[in-house]
Amino acid sequence: MKRMKWLAMATALLLTLELASCGNISADSSSTESLKAFAATTEVTAADTDYGYDGVYDSAETGEADAAESTESLAESYDSSQVKLIYTAWVNVEVLDFDTAVSGLEALVDELGGYCESSYLSNYSSGRYASYTVRVPQEQYRAFLDAWSETDNCHLLSREEDVDDVGTEYFDLETRLNTLNTKMERLQALLAQAEEMADIIALESEISDTEYEIEIYTSELNRYDSLINYSTVYLTIDEVIELTEDEEQSLGARLLQNLRWGAEGFVDGLEELAVWLARNLIGVAITVVLTAIVVTAVVRWRKKRRGTAEKATVSQPPLTKPEQTENGTKE
Repeated sequence: MKRMKWLAMATALLLTLELASCGNISADSSSTESLKAFAATTEVTAADTDYGYDGVYDSAETGEADAAESTESLAESYDSSQVKLIYTAWVNVEVLDFDTAVSGLEALVDELGGYCESSYLSNYSSGRYASYTVRVPQEQYRAFLDAWSETDNCHLLSREEDVDDVGTEYFDLETRLNTLNTKMERLQALLAQAEEMADIIALESEISDTEYEIEIYTSELNRYDSLINYSTVYLTIDEVIELTEDEEQSLGARLLQNLRWGAEGFVDGLEELAVWLARNLIGVAITVVLTAIVVTAVVRWRKKRRGTAEKATVSQPPLTKPEQTENGTKE
């Protein structure tokens, strides 16, 4: 009888905890009361010294006050005024002195306590280009953006910003994680009191699944913390001979500028083609030789076929017309 009571109580505990971990727990009174009831019916305290199944059930009333207090603090922990903001920006600049701009960027990132998550540099005939993904502390985010203002060496082409409030998602993850931790404590307490091998195996399996869920939610919270604490800036630096002017240009100036850009792009394309040919010279040569062999073989085969057809035509006797008599009859 005790075993039946134990299994029914354990099943109800696990189902209740699963429902609590999968749903959002709001701060209203109804959710708080339901969470209180859940904690009260599953509390296990140090008073359970006999490790009997009846003790697990009877100890619920003794731990109800402490469980209600912890649940109440959890429900009231989220304040809508305390937002969780993720700052992201995209900045494009052109510079006259590329080396000075790159070294200045690295020094600025170190000074503000950030780091470069990734970088890409390329060198073309028309100039050099760099792309960076920079992470700076949130409190230094505005200072980093303001550093890329108009100077004699730098021209700001574009700047786009995005602010995302993930406070609700963050609190939801925290609540789910706290619920799973509570579930883990209950399962471990039940495991300590289990005697039958079947019960031990079932509880250990549930503990393993719960640990996996805890790792997932913990990883997601850590990702949010990283994005919140360190803002992300995608920065591109383009080296030019002359900084672009913001004022509207005449039609002739725009045409000349685009012709110059087209010529530079054409020269860059030829250079890239030459580099590609140098890298793939052997493969190109083999392809040309094989193509020539195939074409030659096809041409010879067609000529041979045409000559055979002509010989067959010449070997046939010519057809003669039948002679007609004076009366018009054929002989």
